[in-house]
Amino acid sequence: MASLLIITPVEKLQEKANYIVKSFKDMSGIYISLNKTQKSVEDIFKKSGINTRRIFFIDCVTSKKTRDDVLHIAPDRLDLLDSAVGAFIEDITGKKFLVIDALSTLLIYNSEDSVARFVKKMT
Repeated sequence: MASLLIITPVEKLQEKANYIVKSFKDMSGIYISLNKTQKSVEDIFKKSGINTRRIFFIDCVTSKKTRDDVLHIAPDRLDLLDSAVGAFIEDITGKKFLVIDALSTLLIYNSEDSVARFVKKMT
């Protein structure tokens, strides 16, 4: 799995996320949403022509479970995010991707050191 860090203004974040996820059209992957609900992101993806069947969503915005196939993890639980990503990456065969939107949001809930360790593990 390759790593890529994109730094963009928040007003361009969704546009960039759409572009990146669309480029992974033949891969399965994980999308960790830190600034919008899973439902919002999925609706935006569908309007952009992105097939979401191969995307597993981890919603860090909503705590209320709405679907069985969406995991809800609080943004201050980096240990649970790490475990969930690890488990799903192992289950996904072939090429895969991981997108974490608004990574800076984690700094609101966690120390710089713990976010840096989390990012290092993810990459």
